[in-house]
Amino acid sequence: MLSDDIVYDVNADGTNTKVETETIRLNTDQGVSQLSQIPLHYSKTMQDLVVEEAYTTTSDGKRIDVPPDRILEQQSRESAIAPMFDDGRVKTVVFPAVETGATITLRTRWTERTPLFPGQFSTTEYFRNSHAFESVSVTIHAPATLKLYADAVDMAGGKIADDDTGKQTWRWTLGNTPAHPPELGSVSTADVSPRVTVTTFPSFAAVGAAYQQRAALKAAVTPAIQAKADELTHGVSDPKAQAALLYNWVSTHIRYVAIYFGFGGVVPHDADAILKNEYGDCKDHVTLLQALLAAKGIRSSPVLVNANSSYWLPQVATPLAVFNHVITYLPDFKLYVDSTASLARFGSLPDSELGKPALLMDAENGTAQVVTLPAGDPESTRVTTTQHMTLDSNGNMTGTGQVESTGALEWLIREMFARLQPGIEPQFASRILVLSGQNGTGDFHHGDVHDLTQPFVYRTEFQVPDYAQLPGPGAMQVPRGLGGLSNITDTFVAFGAQTRDFAMPFPSHHLVETTVLTLPEGVDVTHLPKPLDIASKFGTYRSRYTASGREITVTRDLLIVVPGVLLQPNDYAELRTMALQVQRDLHSQIIY
Repeated sequence: MLSDDIVYDVNADGTNTKVETETIRLNTDQGVSQLSQIPLHYSKTMQDLVVEEAYTTTSDGKRIDVPPDRILEQQSRESAIAPMFDDGRVKTVVFPAVETGATITLRTRWTERTPLFPGQFSTTEYFRNSHAFESVSVTIHAPATLKLYADAVDMAGGKIADDDTGKQTWRWTLGNTPAHPPELGSVSTADVSPRVTVTTFPSFAAVGAAYQQRAALKAAVTPAIQAKADELTHGVSDPKAQAALLYNWVSTHIRYVAIYFGFGGVVPHDADAILKNEYGDCKDHVTLLQALLAAKGIRSSPVLVNANSSYWLPQVATPLAVFNHVITYLPDFKLYVDSTASLARFGSLPDSELGKPALLMDAENGTAQVVTLPAGDPESTRVTTTQHMTLDSNGNMTGTGQVESTGALEWLIREMFARLQPGIEPQFASRILVLSGQNGTGDFHHGDVHDLTQPFVYRTEFQVPDYAQLPGPGAMQVPRGLGGLSNITDTFVAFGAQTRDFAMPFPSHHLVETTVLTLPEGVDVTHLPKPLDIASKFGTYRSRYTASGREITVTRDLLIVVPGVLLQPNDYAELRTMALQVQRDLHSQIIY
């Protein structure tokens, strides 16, 4: 990024104009591929977008302007089968003569005619550290009477002064910052990059009030809502059991479709309409569930959270800098639930939401407050895998297994199987075997992934020809078979680097794996790996190897306990030491 100049002119009612001028040099093939055309998204109802200037400067200094017919406009992607339209538009600027060493320049003017929250202004500008920046400036002009709150991270500047015309000016700059290589498994680059947030909201309580002002009315208990709630809970009187039934129905019957029109980005549809259409986005899910619960006298509240890999929360109150998702809190049961996740059982959350800061709309006192979502614990986030394998006299292996899971790990496994096309599971099994160094075939057997009333348990069967050279003498690692999709071997894939600069999400969990291997007649084991016990402030690892007749039993138990959910860079080395010891044990061999 050679230069990025952003100027906001904010009015007293929150309407504003943003003019941005960017000049980017394309140093790599990846840059050429990513930036040869730039999509610009906006809301036709609430915004105007004008491309004021766009051109390419070739490596020999020749300027080539983007012709008008290369600025393409179309409706944003929507659900093809949803009988609604959104007003999202995309202008795509297609640059000519783009090649390595060229630069592109783009100047845009965004006019927000209608603020997303009436009378309020909020914005966050990120300058992602995966890019090098030579010069950046963010300037905001606003009436001196408009109270602004700002939070800048790794950027110099702030409020300059009020001038004689009744205007206030703020400015932040950034310059000569190198690009940082991405780190496998780290938090979002937005969390670790220079950024600035400016808002007129004085507090997160005010943000919550503004959201609820329009959203709460949508969760009205109508005759249709009452009838549906009564139908779904017929014969059940326990409130928590009723809540689970209503949650399960919304999770499995309301299709996720994101359709926005005007304020649709922050205002849900009416619960009646969502019930009738049987689809909606996360806000709609929460609204319908809230209405159904209220019909049975069960309290609930929306909760704003980030559904991706961002864990940062600005020091000033802004609705959209971080929050991009809505879930539900049930105060009577002290439970957070996410029906949009579709396959998360009642009382559990997807791993991407564990331990995150969130904005609870009603903290049981009628006001919103920032909370921290449950981080989970090892026993509520667990996978237990048991496998039985047999080697024949030619070294061919056959086996079966059973995998049980809970919490966020169960949700991950359900998601994996739900995404597989019918009939593809044998190919998926073979692929897993190959990736684990075993060339074989296999299959999975399981129940309905959408049945949230029962724990999800699946069984495996597999065949791996020529796994071991028998009758020996020889050595072999303990076969991995077709174990759990969340397993000990794959736990530490992001621990190759000696150090890290950024935190990584690493929630607490517990993995227990038992393998029973039966050897053919005439094969005698001369050496088993030694047992291993590892203790760390981040957990424990225990392995045992025993032999009885022709059966070898291997048990491995990995317990990870991370305060919160983020492993900080200064703690990484200690857990990496444990990881290397575990990986060494996993590679130990049986000698025969």
